[in-house]
Amino acid sequence: MVTHQIPFRMEIFSLVDVNLLLKIVLAIIMYSVGLSLRVQDFRYVVDNKQLLLLGLALKVILMPFLGFVLLSLTTLDSVYKFGIMILLFSAGGTTSNVITYWYKGTSALTVFLTTISSLLAVFLIPLLVNFMSIVYFGSGTDFSLPVFETVISVVLIIILPALLGLWVNEQFPVFAKRIEKIIKPLSVSLLAVVFLIKFLAPAAAGGTELSWPDLLLLTPVLVLINVLLMSAAYGICRWRRLSYQDSMTIGIEMGLQNAGLAILVGGVFIGNEELVKPSLIYAMFSFWTAMLFAYLIKNRYYEKSWT
Repeated sequence: MVTHQIPFRMEIFSLVDVNLLLKIVLAIIMYSVGLSLRVQDFRYVVDNKQLLLLGLALKVILMPFLGFVLLSLTTLDSVYKFGIMILLFSAGGTTSNVITYWYKGTSALTVFLTTISSLLAVFLIPLLVNFMSIVYFGSGTDFSLPVFETVISVVLIIILPALLGLWVNEQFPVFAKRIEKIIKPLSVSLLAVVFLIKFLAPAAAGGTELSWPDLLLLTPVLVLINVLLMSAAYGICRWRRLSYQDSMTIGIEMGLQNAGLAILVGGVFIGNEELVKPSLIYAMFSFWTAMLFAYLIKNRYYEKSWT
């Protein structure tokens, strides 16, 4: 009986092209983000340039820098450090929109931070990943990305679906609102399925073969990074005299990354499943820690100028 379990398991997972499914799910998620946007909403960007720029600076510049500093203090293998940096470069976790809405943050801000940081990631990821591969492994490493091909691939998966969703919302707003209510939860559920397959499937079928030693080694470091990034962002925003809502919103953005994009980069474009492990583990808890963060901020300051 035991001798037949693994082949049967591989046969089941071989029926699914995990990497193709990941690309499709990411495209659906970005399409749903586009459905929530209107051209007239970009007036918010014009009216709040400093707020948006601060959020982007924290998310795109400060977050990877702090992550790199924290990782330099650990004894993790370089391949895990590199995988975590890929995750931190993959800005634009869409679940931040949900948490911000639930806890009455600034929804317009989180949508634009998610969208714009995702667009920036398209062009920055190949350059930053190649740079960090040299930092961790030296020149001539196999951990590198072809810049042009990667940009084209991510444009097709990230930018075009978002633009299509924006166009549909502009042309057919009633229809867009209806299907957005279906697509958003569906896409998140599908992404969870992809993550589950990555957890359970053997390496030959596209899995990462996460082990308990992996979880015990990486989870404390990833939780520490997650909590410190959210706390640092919130503290800087309050120091800059931003409102509690805006500060909380940017803090949530700092705590949630696009794990699907990180998995695509590490597991598909680079082709090393070891790089995927930090993103899978991060995806397991980051939604809950970000929600706890929002709960604590909102309840502590609800009676203090939460308008």
